[in-house]
Amino acid sequence: MATVGANALTLNDYRKRMNPEGYIDEIIEVLALSNPILEDMTWMQGNLTTGNKTTMRAALPTPAIRYINRGITPDKSSTKQITDTSVILESRSEVDTELLALAPDKEAFRRSEDKGFIEAFGQKVANMVMYGNTDLDPDTFNGLDIRHRIMGVNTVTAQGYTTIDAGGTTASSMTSAFLVEWGDRATTGIYPREATAGLVHRDLGEKTVYDAAGKPFEAMVSLFQWKCGLTCRDYRGAGAVRNILPSLLTTGTAAQKLGIMAAFLKAHDRMRHPERCVLYVSTEMYTALKVFLMDKNNSYVTRDTLENGVPILRFDGMKVVRLDCMVNNESQFT
Repeated sequence: MATVGANALTLNDYRKRMNPEGYIDEIIEVLALSNPILEDMTWMQGNLTTGNKTTMRAALPTPAIRYINRGITPDKSSTKQITDTSVILESRSEVDTELLALAPDKEAFRRSEDKGFIEAFGQKVANMVMYGNTDLDPDTFNGLDIRHRIMGVNTVTAQGYTTIDAGGTTASSMTSAFLVEWGDRATTGIYPREATAGLVHRDLGEKTVYDAAGKPFEAMVSLFQWKCGLTCRDYRGAGAVRNILPSLLTTGTAAQKLGIMAAFLKAHDRMRHPERCVLYVSTEMYTALKVFLMDKNNSYVTRDTLENGVPILRFDGMKVVRLDCMVNNESQFT
């Protein structure tokens, strides 16, 4: 039997949203997470109804020296195609018309619920951009994590070239950092051909819906839908530093700290446009970098302060962005 109130607003939910004056109170979004990667992402319409196909150069021809009275062997370049899929995320809000009739400000009551849906979609997409894995779940899309698990592969067909090992070995205590250049020729969010970009909210108005027992009632229905995916069109448009033990930046030896900094610098220098990259880290790693600011040997981590007083953390000139969706309990990647 379905749990009462699990999927629909109840009178108890309504009561918990009222202020002492009888109006919808301002809801403090304590479940909201900081995932500004969605603010940085660019979006591109895919060339497929299910996503996007990218054709990339895989090998170049080799020019030969032409001697007098002697010909050369013809040569050619080669290409490779990569297909990235997109998914359809969807959810519905159904508010009983009788419950809505109790609210003095009916639109405010519905908006209070809509905000929760918008936050949930943002968290879901941010998590998929980082950790989506079609091998584990064919109904998602591949995120940055699965694309950067092989290290040290120096070829144009593998993103291992921009995946660097920071040297950590402590199981379930490590994290990663991702470098991303956003753009339609580098790394970008995608949506299917002829679809709409971003989260779409449709007010379907009053509809007949059904409870868990199949009995009808009238409700105001909202539909939320987001068709999205991710593509890395140039392997040098995204990179990763794996096997980072953040505590070493605060308690490690000078050599250990230098090793982590060297891994970041190596990944940064392998990007096609290092000056355009953004560095995404976990909360723990972000704090460790801030503490490293005070290290007397630090010359890589800096901080800018804007006119409005908002500080921007940087590594080698890159903006460092904290993402709540990133984990701190990874095991070693080899």
